[in-house]
Amino acid sequence: MAAGAGAQAQLPQYAPPQLQARTNLLVNDNGYNLPPGSSFNSISADIDDAGRVAFPVQVVPNGSSSSPGVWFGDGNGSGGVVFYGPLDSLISASLRLNNGGLAVFTLIETPSADGIYRYDHAVQNATRVSTTPVIANSYSTPGINAAGQIGFQANYSSGRAYASVLPGNAALFHAADTGVDPGSSYTYLYTPAFDDAREIVAKVATSPDLTSNTEIRRFASDGTSTRVAANRGTDPLSPIRQFDNSLALSDNGRVAFIATRADDSRRVVYRVDGATLTEIAVVDPAGTIRELEFFPPAINDAGLVAFRARDANGQAIYIGDGTSLARAAGKGDAVATDLGAGRIGQHNTDSVFSGMPMLNNRGDLVFVAALHPDGDNQVEWGSGVFVAKVPDAIFADGFEAVP
Repeated sequence: MAAGAGAQAQLPQYAPPQLQARTNLLVNDNGYNLPPGSSFNSISADIDDAGRVAFPVQVVPNGSSSSPGVWFGDGNGSGGVVFYGPLDSLISASLRLNNGGLAVFTLIETPSADGIYRYDHAVQNATRVSTTPVIANSYSTPGINAAGQIGFQANYSSGRAYASVLPGNAALFHAADTGVDPGSSYTYLYTPAFDDAREIVAKVATSPDLTSNTEIRRFASDGTSTRVAANRGTDPLSPIRQFDNSLALSDNGRVAFIATRADDSRRVVYRVDGATLTEIAVVDPAGTIRELEFFPPAINDAGLVAFRARDANGQAIYIGDGTSLARAAGKGDAVATDLGAGRIGQHNTDSVFSGMPMLNNRGDLVFVAALHPDGDNQVEWGSGVFVAKVPDAIFADGFEAVP
């Protein structure tokens, strides 16, 4: 049952994170739930509403050479590499997963076949997606929605464009910068995100220096667009001086981003619901959030936002709803691994997290973290993909399920 009218979603209370897979140098050990010698680095994993997890594996041994691969699992610790790319090709550092078992990513250095690929877990195979008539030099940051439509960034020698396609149909341009379309209002297009309404949301620049005048805009597939937020160079009344380059977009169109506040130069995690701009977290050198890391946040349909930060104990992942914050995982946390009791951490000052965390619409969290045995951070256990689940679902209407 759902809480009554006017109730707000409560922050998740997570179960202990569960290891899905782990990679390590072969001289140390064989890793876990991966072919021995497999490797991933600086990747992000994704999680669907059923708790299934997928992520790219950059190196999977394949005879005397190697292939990139896609790992897919049930989110309960079972899974494996389900797709192997061509020998010596390169896979994107992240992929996106919808609730129908479809994932999208890019492959390059595949002769005559560089581009966007769609993996279908029902047949455990991936095929290249035709983007005709949008034929670019390269493609990046594809996303896939509930209808199977794929939004992406098309990269040309002269500039960038945003487009989307339903496989088997013609691709549609959403926007282009002045390098691609001299009549465009946009001097530069930054990293986009894609939602269930077939809309692309991204930071864009309108000034010649690419930074003085920026805004976040929502682009429809018919080429129309609306402003989500603007910096003070664009709107003198804006509280924002400058946006980070990437952002997060929920299935239902909510937006989260990190920006620098104009009045005091503090970095802030924001959420936008329609015309409402909400501060989720603000850097305070003496407070909970000491720094915000330069990775995009994640947001779900309930408006929960996950982000990488640093607190008094070091790197951590926090969850916020605009009212309160909760620490979901961080440096020094105890975790169960295939090798026994471990800790999130490094043997040196390197980052303990990889890529960006991701949330599903239940509030479940997936993240990638470096590991060492409990009590000895000089022994490397590589990096693991973890899922922290919420016992009770948090639904898209912002209400928390109760027994």
